[in-house]
Amino acid sequence: MVRFFSRSYFTPAVVDRISAAFICITLLGVALRYCWFDARDPFKCGAILNEGEWLDYPLENSTIVPENWQPPGCMMHKYISDDVSTCLANRRVLFIGDASIRQVFWSVAKALDPKANPATAEKHVDITVEKSDVKLEFVWDPWLNSSRLHNELSSYNDGKVQDVSGNPPALFLMGSGLWYARHENMNGLKMWKDSIDDVVQHMRKGRRTTDMTESDLLLIAPVIVPAWNKLNDDRKATITPQEIRAMNQYLQQLSDFQGVDVIWSWHEMIKNLPQVYESSGIHLVDSIAEKQAEALLNLRCNAVTATKYPYDQTCCNRYRAPNHVQWIGLLFILGLLPAILYMRSKDEKTGIKSIAQAAWLPSDDVAWALLVFGLAVVYCFYADRTQVFNKAHKQYFTSDFLWGIVLSLAAGLFTLRKNSETNPDQPFLNRLQTDEWKGWMQFAILIYHYTGASKITVIYGFIRVTIAAYLFMTGYEHTLYFLNQKDYSLKRAASVLVRLNLLSCVLPFMMGTNYLFYYFAPLCSYWFLVVFTTMRVGEQYNSNTKFLAAKIVLAAILSATLTHFPGVLEAIFRLVGFLARTEWDVNEWRFRVSLDMWIVFVGMAVAIAVNKNKENSFASMQGWVSAKKFATIASTIGLVLYLLFEATRDDKYEYNAYHPYISVIPILSFITLRNSTPQLRNTHSKVFSWLGRCSLEAFTLQYHIWMAADTKGLLGLGAFGLTERTSNFVLATILFLYVSHRVAGATVTLSRWVLGIPRRSNMSQQQQPGLPTSRGPGLDDDDDEPEEMNDEVAGSSRRRSGEESKSRSRAKTLSEEAPSGYWGNLKYRMTAILVIIWFLSLVSSF
Repeated sequence: MVRFFSRSYFTPAVVDRISAAFICITLLGVALRYCWFDARDPFKCGAILNEGEWLDYPLENSTIVPENWQPPGCMMHKYISDDVSTCLANRRVLFIGDASIRQVFWSVAKALDPKANPATAEKHVDITVEKSDVKLEFVWDPWLNSSRLHNELSSYNDGKVQDVSGNPPALFLMGSGLWYARHENMNGLKMWKDSIDDVVQHMRKGRRTTDMTESDLLLIAPVIVPAWNKLNDDRKATITPQEIRAMNQYLQQLSDFQGVDVIWSWHEMIKNLPQVYESSGIHLVDSIAEKQAEALLNLRCNAVTATKYPYDQTCCNRYRAPNHVQWIGLLFILGLLPAILYMRSKDEKTGIKSIAQAAWLPSDDVAWALLVFGLAVVYCFYADRTQVFNKAHKQYFTSDFLWGIVLSLAAGLFTLRKNSETNPDQPFLNRLQTDEWKGWMQFAILIYHYTGASKITVIYGFIRVTIAAYLFMTGYEHTLYFLNQKDYSLKRAASVLVRLNLLSCVLPFMMGTNYLFYYFAPLCSYWFLVVFTTMRVGEQYNSNTKFLAAKIVLAAILSATLTHFPGVLEAIFRLVGFLARTEWDVNEWRFRVSLDMWIVFVGMAVAIAVNKNKENSFASMQGWVSAKKFATIASTIGLVLYLLFEATRDDKYEYNAYHPYISVIPILSFITLRNSTPQLRNTHSKVFSWLGRCSLEAFTLQYHIWMAADTKGLLGLGAFGLTERTSNFVLATILFLYVSHRVAGATVTLSRWVLGIPRRSNMSQQQQPGLPTSRGPGLDDDDDEPEEMNDEVAGSSRRRSGEESKSRSRAKTLSEEAPSGYWGNLKYRMTAILVIIWFLSLVSSF
């Protein structure tokens, strides 16, 4: 048994095949759930109409009113005035019924017009609220027998308006019951049924579909179940549980057998929760009435207002059909690429060359990388731009966040290893250490996003420091590279920018977002260009420390001026918007850059200091040991003082004001303590290092295949009908991490291809990042990578171990030679790529 799990059996190929099998089975389960369990409700209209649960369901005997309502498999959107006006432009909404209907009417009115005040209107009268060509009407009719009701219903047949010339209601809601129970003691139930029957004859008969997207709605509200212990004696004597139960059972029969649309989710919102009622025991607290109004608006409006990202209103919504660019991408990835690879595999067996062997097509390793990369993008599309996958709201629990941190920390500590057996003393901030640093920070960022911990100031501040630390490494690593290699070529700049931006440039076309939405890659790219320009200007004098320091100060001043001077960024963004027909949020970009305005320059300064230490061997000088002790003590004190300061901020907005100036304290303190002893410096965590090498891909892909609704919610697989949040989390996490790992490997290969860097002709297909089913590298292996791609900011693959050569595949890949002619010129090549991106941006905007 032990031998079976030894490394000779548990090879990278086995890991890949097991992972591929797991992915296929899980995705098969997702398809089964969508095609079988969700077949009656593919657009999740029935979900918001009939079911749901409180994610923050209060403990027993608690007085807390829940706030986070979750329909099964989809997300609700909180509607504001502009949303309601867009959805109901030049339309009217009609409410007819008793006090419970009136309360929902006022909640919708306040969503349309925040100034709407129920106190200004009498109770038992008709009410009208108008704003922005939207008209909301409430008709007081607790018996559901008024002439106004009959006149409105007369134009309906089978739930549809026959004559639309009279501006029929976009949403028509009716409800009653309590007045019959309260005032008709003898035949109240029968009289109520007669009134309901008069209404139902105009509603649709026989549920053929739950699709209510973009259609006018005719709905009945269930009879509200009072909080029995809060009713006064008079009401207790007349309103009985038996009668209310009988009324709702009758509505349930009409709903089940005749297809009458009853909004049963309202019933679920108040079940067994006496704290959601006011003292009368009949009227609900405002927050619950607002949530009921939200359900109504989501049911009617989501398909109308969800026209661009973030797509956080997924209930009762048809996602937009793919545009031309998306269709081309889907056909290329799911059709053309597999066909080419299949034909090549067949050619290898028969020895006959087909068109798939044409010289102008990409080589095998590039084709496999394209397929891996493309399948990940397609996964993003189907996960977050269709109803195939479920979406759920986030709900923060401190225990969830702590468990995530504890489990991640345990995995990291369990996989602690020495950096090298042959070289026991590694340098300051060595490669394995920085990979580990990126990895554990990425774990923290992922847990923070998934659990929705942004409202907790202490956690928010910690995560802000991790982002600053990534940017610190941007300044540090690139400055150190330029000082040592003195390579300021276009090839160097292009290799870094392509590696950083490949995924974040492709995703906007498939997901309907924009480049700055995936802010981390643009942010790293911007600061790389700042570092590159700073080091490139006057690079022949970079050996002069004073000159370098002066350049860094000047670059900091110019960057701050560019960011904060009014009108500069606005003009740049307007120009980009005009040329590429895209919308970049200048305020969001200014916020992102400003938060970490100085830390990159600190990283540059540390790199210069480390380089000077290497040149002058300060460590051998007298007083170095004392200086190290002092730095260790100062770092410990600095870290404690920072944590105390951060914990005492009132909210994250107050913290943001200090962050650009104090983030340097925990970062410098950490790297000092992390390198304070040889044991700490020469040990790393394999799990953290592994994630650090694909952290750029993980940071970007989390938007769509771990979370959902463009990070507003969580992705739910619901494989084989499983809906429990823990099982969804486990399955989605495994898929997400593995896809991130494979995409990181594929991105290295594609970056070489884009830049025209040839592969070694003696490398087998096994040595290239390929499909999970290929005999590619396992989780512990590294990617063979040229020097010019060896230190990208958010994680890149590392050199292969010699062990991989033992399991080469039978067939050699096509040797890839450096392109010749105009296409071989990097300037022309990069210009052509930018033109293609510009053209796709124009086409996607139509």
